[in-house]
Order: sequence, then structure tokens, then C-alpha cells
Amino acid sequence: MKTRKTFAILGAGLILACCVMTYLMMDLTFFPPGQDAKLSVHNNEWLHFESRLAKLEKDFNKHHEVMSALQEAAKVKQNFVPIVRSSDNREQLGPIEAHSEKLPKCNFSINRIPEVDIQMLDLYRILDFDNPDGGVWKQGWNIKYNEEQWHRNRKLNVFVVPHSHNDPGWLNTYEKYYTSQTRNILNNMVTKLAEDSRRKFIWAEVSFFKLWWDEQSKATHDLVRRLIHDGQLEIVSGGWVMPDESVSHWTAQLTQLTEGHQWLKYNLDYVPNSGWAIDPFGLSPTMPYLLKEAGLNNLLIQRVHYSVKKRLAKEKNLEFRWRQLWDNDGSTELFTHMMPFYSYDIPHTCGPDPKVCCQFDFYRLPNFGLTCPWKVNPRAITKANIAERAILLLDQYRKKSQLFKTNVLLVPLGDDFRYTHVTEWDAQYNNYQKLFDYLNQNQQLNVQIQFGTLSDYFDALRDKHNLADFPTLSGDFFTYSDRDDHYWSGYYTSRPFHKRLDRVLLGSLRASEILTTIAWAKGNDQLAEGNIALRLSNARMWHSLFQHHDGVTGTARDNVVIDYAQKMIQALNNSAHALQQSVMHLLKLSQESTIDLEAHYFSLDETRSHHTSPGEKHVLILGDENPVRKVILYNPCPRQRRKVQTLIVSTPFVKVTDHTGQPVRSQISPVWVGPAALSAARYELSFLVVVPGFGLTTYIIQALHKPVFPSDVYAANVTVFNTDIPLSTVPGFPHIQIQPLTQEFSIFQRAELSASFGKSGFLKALRVENITFPVHLEFVKYGTRGSGKDKSGAYLFLPNKPDPDVIFTDNKHIVHLVTGPILSKVFIELPYIRHTCILYNSPGSDGFGLHIQNEVDITETQNYELAMRLNTDIMSGDQFFTDLNGLGMIRRQRFPKLPTQANYYPMAANAYIEDKHKRLTVITAQPLGVASMASGQIEIMQDRRLLQDDNRGLGQGVTDNLVTNHLFMLMLEKKRLNCPASSSSSSTAHPAA
Repeated sequence: MKTRKTFAILGAGLILACCVMTYLMMDLTFFPPGQDAKLSVHNNEWLHFESRLAKLEKDFNKHHEVMSALQEAAKVKQNFVPIVRSSDNREQLGPIEAHSEKLPKCNFSINRIPEVDIQMLDLYRILDFDNPDGGVWKQGWNIKYNEEQWHRNRKLNVFVVPHSHNDPGWLNTYEKYYTSQTRNILNNMVTKLAEDSRRKFIWAEVSFFKLWWDEQSKATHDLVRRLIHDGQLEIVSGGWVMPDESVSHWTAQLTQLTEGHQWLKYNLDYVPNSGWAIDPFGLSPTMPYLLKEAGLNNLLIQRVHYSVKKRLAKEKNLEFRWRQLWDNDGSTELFTHMMPFYSYDIPHTCGPDPKVCCQFDFYRLPNFGLTCPWKVNPRAITKANIAERAILLLDQYRKKSQLFKTNVLLVPLGDDFRYTHVTEWDAQYNNYQKLFDYLNQNQQLNVQIQFGTLSDYFDALRDKHNLADFPTLSGDFFTYSDRDDHYWSGYYTSRPFHKRLDRVLLGSLRASEILTTIAWAKGNDQLAEGNIALRLSNARMWHSLFQHHDGVTGTARDNVVIDYAQKMIQALNNSAHALQQSVMHLLKLSQESTIDLEAHYFSLDETRSHHTSPGEKHVLILGDENPVRKVILYNPCPRQRRKVQTLIVSTPFVKVTDHTGQPVRSQISPVWVGPAALSAARYELSFLVVVPGFGLTTYIIQALHKPVFPSDVYAANVTVFNTDIPLSTVPGFPHIQIQPLTQEFSIFQRAELSASFGKSGFLKALRVENITFPVHLEFVKYGTRGSGKDKSGAYLFLPNKPDPDVIFTDNKHIVHLVTGPILSKVFIELPYIRHTCILYNSPGSDGFGLHIQNEVDITETQNYELAMRLNTDIMSGDQFFTDLNGLGMIRRQRFPKLPTQANYYPMAANAYIEDKHKRLTVITAQPLGVASMASGQIEIMQDRRLLQDDNRGLGQGVTDNLVTNHLFMLMLEKKRLNCPASSSSSSTAHPAA
């Protein structure tokens, strides 16, 4: 598979950065029972352990050199827009050498704008986004046709494609859907397709197919293989799920695609040919890029703004060659078919009139209990009515064909969880076959009609038409609207707790896979088989399941969200187990050493014991009984990382040394348990660490014998503003400054960057290389519309007014200032949010910007949508940029002709605004909605609590909010002329930069 090959070459360069830190349980691992626990750092076993680390580091460095050479050779393949990429998005993969004089080279020509027939941002600029009543096709027009366009040598060739859309979790859990509906669909599929070779069917979700396959006999397996071989059954897309394309990360999309494709290859020796994306709420070019690299040739999409559909339909451009934004030669294009009407259900797929099409959904016959909303129900096909019925249906097919360039027509026949009952199979297939026979036998109608698969349609089209005749298109299809001003931008933020959990699992899983592979490559074969391999496989499957377009989007029922979260916690635990086992295998004293594959030898720095846990930090207990703790840090990136690491310790009187015993400068800071209360049992220990690429290294934490700080340990300076309440002192911090009034102040760590704060404690300015730039941070809130109107819900963002209300405008809250040589931070506790800003004294990428942590809790609110806003003097106008699933960047534009909700876009990894002199980038550790509502402004939604359903099928509001930790980094950069043409006027027109 092309993707595997590409992934192997690019993996090192594109890998998501995360730092999973493990704590060594010394009593169990390196000190045999009965041995004195108070061993010095020069203990022989520990030195042997350190020599193992040194050898590993040497091997990792050699590996890094090899991977660098591969990366150099693969530069052509890496021709995508450079952005920040991160599994938990705390560390970027951009240029990291703080003192490097060599400027990075642009990996695409910014002054050469790719030429395409349709560029989506240009199309948005010319669309009116009006919504006149189009008649029976409400969002279109009255379609007319000339019957003479068809004749004996140019028949209308119709492929009716039966399908059943199965959500792996939405109103019910994955397992409940399977047992109550999906199992029956697949059982009936095998039986009913085998009855008549003219019958066809397509299936998309491999996660369900695997559950069913595992229950079947060999005879059924063989029958399925025959149906696929004979072309009656087609697996489309082949992903584990039909993934979300807005907030999911590209590596997660690729993982779920790989899981599905590997399963299909192993069990069916099958490689999918065509993609099927009928339900994701907006479409990204990332997915066709991955599908193209995976060997697929075609794609079908559905949920696109109705105004875009109408425009493309008018110009017969609903089929196009979808290219990436950087593509100048068509090497990335994937042939794509866009469905023209409102939905993928049967009333909206046979033609423009749903009242007529619904009459040909034979599952709505009287005996089934379903009816048509248009009050004209289907009739069974008989000899008496077949002529009238066939001509009525053909009229819809002919009208639909007028929206396309060719005489080959695709007509999907299905809906959510259709074909559950055997009687529906009979009703649909038998009645349609009668219609087909009549239409085909009456040659004067000039139509050839049959059941088909998706690839049958595309093959017929390709056989008669040159793809070069179809237009090229670049861009994406966000933000989606299905009707009126109902924009689906709310789900970009819904359930942010679980969106954050998704990224944590993504980073953990990737880190575990890499280290397990390294350990296996060094001869530990047991890690690639048995229980460890099974744990990682299950973790991948559960994470892949959450990429479903009702999973990571936050648009499932409460109980289903809980089920997803429990599965991800299980995946996290499996991933952590594989990680610590891999570390133990790499560091074992000899090849003969026996390691219990079920044992836990290490503890992770942060764990989640419950599906509602925002993450619990491990506390290093130090004292007379445990005077020394050794900490192993693991770097899953292919390059060396330097960053400030913060641990939680039980006493402030500790020091840090590296594995050779050399002291490491460190800082002790207090832990706050309230606005005016300090913990006497927990402290933050921060110090700079250096870890080689794909490497492990050790730092040693030692308790001090006396309550006195040595010269290389610094107690942070603590100042509390806007209170006259005396604080209880804690060990290590006898003198805390109390300032009863607020005042402005600044923090800095490196000469290149400092941050200034106003009396409110909010960010006021950033100073970069001796130039101060205003950056005002504030929080705003949106309400929802009044009674009698459609309101915001899990999917839709429908604010009560265009401009939100600024909140927390007074200066009455307590402001905390902590400064020291390693880090400085400011935090304030507000209603619904604890807001923290941190600067690190680090030469690594964590020292490049200001880190923001928002602990959000809006559980006490009603119809409340909280956003963080940054106001600057950057003259960005109406332009801003967001990422596309962490793979590339795309230019956005704020349109006054569109409502607020339409100007919100998904931010999976980062967003930025810029002018000719500077750029402000926000890097995010979790996907959220983002907008730029004014020049120089970035607005990021934080959480949404909504009491009502938004009438998109969920049947509930969003009221299961949890305490959520949002992580961001702000990077303010002065613009450099890195690219030869960055100062040319053409650069402002490039859709990606």
C-alpha cells in the first residue's frame, strides 16, 4: 500500500511530538529485595543501567542520521504546507534550533499559485449565499430537459447503488447498534445478494464488518469473498469508520484507514477502490489526500453548503478533480463526485423532487410502518401500474442527470441502518428490479438501468469520458450549512473534554508504538506478539472508533459519549502498559533476564483513572524512606528535544542531578489549592531536560537532608495582588508578598520574549526582540436565540446576536505571580475558568512562546458558550489561516455577508493572523472552533453548554460538561523573508500561505 511506504519514509519527519515521562519504581526493579534502599548514585547496578541508556542513546543518534537521510530523499513527497504538528500539540516540529542562523527553506513555491478551475475561497467571494425558494427542489431550481438528448447510441446509463449507513455510535453505543441492527443487515446481505447475481450492495464501516466476520462460519467467509470477487459486494473507503474531517488529526485519520485496510487485506485480500463520505459534516482535502496515497481512485461526498452545491450544479461541476492547495501538477488529485441534494436518504437521491423520490422508497410501504412526510406514499409495483411508475421515476433520473456532464448517473438507495429486516431487502430489490426490467425493455426510453456498486459507476464513467474534461478544484468544504443560516460550526467545540482526551490518546499511542518497535527491533520478539501486541491493537481500534463523525465531534448521546470515553481510557491504559514494558525490555540487565509481561515496572507522570478525569499528576514522594527517585524521560520524536520539565514532589527541599551526578539547575514553585491557599504536600519542581531523538534519559531527584536550598535550587518568588488576606506559609515559602491593590507587571525568561499584564491579570502585550506588540486577552460569551427560533445545539452554533459579551471586566479577582529562573507564570481564578500564562527559560521550542492553560468548568451555566479572544494591532484585515487536520494550512476570509456562525472554522492544531511585519500563531493541544471577527483578532471557543436539541437527530442538548484543561501556545514572530517571493504581491493570493 502506497500509504505504508510513504508513512515509513515520512514517519520520522512528521511524527507527533509528545513527552511521555515514566517514573522508575526502584524498589521493585533495580534494588533486589532485602537490599538497602539508600544506595548512592554510583551503585553498580544503576551504572549498568546508565550504560544501557548510553548505548541506546548512541543507537538512537545513529538511527536519527539514517532517518535524516531518508527525509532528505523524500523531500518531494513532503511537499505540503509546513505547520505545527503535535499529538498533544505542546511541542512543534518547526525549526527548533534557537540560535540557528540558517533560515528554513520553503517547501513549495509561494509565488507560483496553483492553477485550478475552481478555488473554493474564490467561489465563496462571488457567491451571494441567498436562499430563494427553488420549488420542489427547495435549494435549487426547476430543472428542465430535452428528451432528444438521449438516443440509441447515447442512452442514460443509471446505476442504483444500495447502501446502509451504520454509525459506530450515535444514539446507541457501537455494540448496541451492532446487536440490534447491524448484525441483521450483514446477515441479510449475504443471503439476499446470493439469491440474485444482479443485486449489488456497498459497505463502508470495517469496524462493524469485523465484529460480524468474527461470528461467521468458514462457509460464510467463502461466500463473502465470492460476492466481492463477482462484484456484487464492494467495501468502500475501507476505513475503520467514516471519520470526521474537521477536528480529527490527520494521523488519527490515517490510523483508522490503516486499521481498516490491513484488516481487509489480511482477511479478504481486498484493497478498496472508491471512497464514500456521505455523513461527515463538511469535507477536508486531507482525506482525499490520504485516500489517494492509499491507492483509491474515486471519492463520493455529500454534506456541502447548499449554496455551493447549487452553484456547482448550475455549471455541471459536481464532479471534479480535487487537488491539494500546493499541487501544481495534479499529482495529488482524486476524482470526486458530489451528491447534489439535501441528504443521502432515498427522498433526496433519485432526483430533485423528494415528494416523488419518497414514493420509490419501498420500505415506506404500508406494512412497514414508515410514511412519507409529503403525504404520498409508495405503491408496490404491479403490472397495472408499472408503466406510470417507471416513467415517473425516469423523469427524476433525467432531471438529476442535467446537473452532470455525462450520461452516466449515480443514484444511491439507502439511509441510516437500512436493510435491517429481510422484508426490506425483498421490497426494495424486487420492486426496483421490476422497474429496471420495464425501462430496459422499452428501447424508446433510451435508458440502461441496473443495480451497481460505487466502482461500477466510476468505471462506467471513466470508460466513456476522459477525466481531463472535468474541472480541477482546490480548497475545503467548511463551514457546512444544510439550510437557512444553520451552520454546523458548534460541533467544532462540543464536548471539548473528549476532544482533548482524543489528542492525549493519540500522543500516547504513537509514543508506545515507536518504542515498542525499537525494542522489538533489538531482539525483544515477545513485544510484537501475544498480549502486548494485542493491547496496542485494541488501543488503536478504540482510538480509531472515536474518529467516527459522531465521536470526536461530540455529537453523540450522553451514554454513548461515556462509552467512547471508557474505551479511550482502556486504550490509554493499554498504551501505557506497552510503553513501560518496552522501556523495561530496553533497559534489562541482560538478554537472559526474565520480564513479566503483565507486570507494571514504571508509573507514568500523568494518568487518567476514570473516564471523567482531566488527568492526575503523579506525586514523587521523597523523604527519609525514599530519599532518591530516578526519573526516565522518553522522547518519541526523531530529533533531540530540550524543554522545561515540571514534576510534582512532596517536599520543596530537593535537588536534581543528571545520570552522571552533575547538578541540574531547578526551580521550586508552590501549588495553589485555592485563590488564597497553598498546598503543604505538593510542589512543582521544574528543570531543563535534554532527550535524544527516539531516546531515553535519566534524571535523579534527591531529598535534601536540611531545609535549605543549595545554590542550584531556586525557590520561586511569589506575589499575590488584589488581596489583603494573609496567606498561611508552607515549607520553602516563608515570605510571600501580598499586594492589596492591583498593578501592571511583566514577566520574562529569555531576552527574546517577555509578556506584560494589566491590572486585571490578563495578557496585555508581548515583547519580541525589543519591540512591544499589543496582545490583549479577554473572555467573551455567546447566548443562543430566543423562544420560537431554532437554537444552538451539539451541531449548530446559532448565537443570539452577532457580537458576544465581554466578561470578567472588573479587577476584583486575585492575581497570582510566580517568577524564577526556570519559569514564570501568572494565573487568576475566575467564574468558570482558571487562567494561567507561563513563560519558560528554554532553548527548545517551549521557549518560543507564551503558554496558556485554561481550566474550564461551565457546568453551572445555561445556554452559555465561552470563548477566549486575542486582540492585536496586526493589520490582518478579513484574512486569517487555520490548519487542515494538522497536515497543512488554508487561507480563510471573514465575510460580512455571512452570519457569525458561518465565519467559525475548525482548528485542529493551529491558527494564525499576519500582516507584512508580524504573525501571531495560536497552537492548540485540542481541536476547537476558531474565528477572526475583526482585523487583528483571533477568537477560540472554549466550551458550550446548551439545554436544547438543535433538530438534527440527536434528540438532546449538551449538558454533560466536564472540567476541561485547554492548552495553547502563542507565538508572535517578526516576519522574515524566508522565501524569495514572500514579499511579492502574489503571495497574498496563495490559498495556503
